[in-house]
Amino acid sequence: MIDMTPYADETLQILTQADAILDNDHFVYISGDHGSGWIDKDAIFPHPDLIERLCANLAALVGEWNIEVVCGPATGGLIVAEWTAHALGVLSAFAEHDEATTGTAFRGQFRLRRGYDQLVAGKRVLVVDDVVNTGLSLQQTALAVAQAGGTVIGAGCLISRGNVTAAQLETDRFAYLLEYRIPAWPEAACQLCQSGVPVNTRFAHGSDYLARRAKP
Repeated sequence: MIDMTPYADETLQILTQADAILDNDHFVYISGDHGSGWIDKDAIFPHPDLIERLCANLAALVGEWNIEVVCGPATGGLIVAEWTAHALGVLSAFAEHDEATTGTAFRGQFRLRRGYDQLVAGKRVLVVDDVVNTGLSLQQTALAVAQAGGTVIGAGCLISRGNVTAAQLETDRFAYLLEYRIPAWPEAACQLCQSGVPVNTRFAHGSDYLARRAKP
């Protein structure tokens, strides 16, 4: 299901032309959940003109929020943060994974390093990502900003999967260009696993998932 926003038509056209929309397969997301679709943002990132256009549109949606810093989770959110900050004429920062892996997620918590904790301290910060699946990366980035003394004034992304709301992100405002809904399930309830559909190892985190399952 596609929920239209002011820039949805253009965003969907860009994704379609770049062959970035993958469906009818078995994907594993960074949260550990499984689903049948994937937005391949790596099909868009090599084209600066497309990223510039998408992020300029996102900047237009949040232009009245009085933003001082845009911060995103590496790596895709880093690119969106840079281009959105450029369009807004403000500073940009990014969060990185810890080394440790906990729970069912395939990476550790996002943290602010390289002095970015000092950069966001006392600032009004917009947290952004490329594609929001479960919202885990945005939630962790927002937490890192808050722990560093920044004020998270909203969240944004290029594409929302429709699985998370502003309230679940613990913010009053959540802006996105396109909502492209793809169902997801915890591993234990995955309909694709139950049907024996092979996990896609080229996209998303299928290879990490299978490697973990192969460990004794």
